[in-house]
Amino acid sequence: MRKRVLFISVFLMTCFIFGTKSCVAETLQEFKVKAGYLLNIPMFANFAPSSANCKSFTIAVMGETPLHEALQTTHGKKIKNLPVVIRAVHDISETDCCQVLFISSSERHHLQRLLPVAHQRGIMTISDMRDFIKLGGMVSLVMVGNRVTYDLNLAAARSAKISFSSQLLNLANDIRN
Repeated sequence: MRKRVLFISVFLMTCFIFGTKSCVAETLQEFKVKAGYLLNIPMFANFAPSSANCKSFTIAVMGETPLHEALQTTHGKKIKNLPVVIRAVHDISETDCCQVLFISSSERHHLQRLLPVAHQRGIMTISDMRDFIKLGGMVSLVMVGNRVTYDLNLAAARSAKISFSSQLLNLANDIRN
């Protein structure tokens, strides 16, 4: 009887450990894909001239997210002929010369304050939080089935003087005018 209990315990622990590792691997892969979107979507957008004086293409990340780790592979990459800089920020006031702001779900309660300022500064806002484009964000990274895709809010983009290419529009999961 003791052997059977021990065997079942070891079996359940093994399943739990391997199941957790699989879940962690899926999450890391998901955030690598999201990081790819953060680096590629701006290439298919036209930004307001106000960001033309910047020496780098800065993607700011606000809030708690595994995206920080996934974005560490950006060394040497360029967007709009500018070197990519990834910066963690804690407040919208830290977004000078920033072209893209990723807002994590942990910052949902700050959206009413963040989005108007970001859009006024011509910053593209991106998030993976639920209903982000309905709440006024510009690009929402969403899971459809087992794949990451994106929704666009054209009104929010217009308010920031940002336009999206037809290629980006054609591949969007959903577009809100």
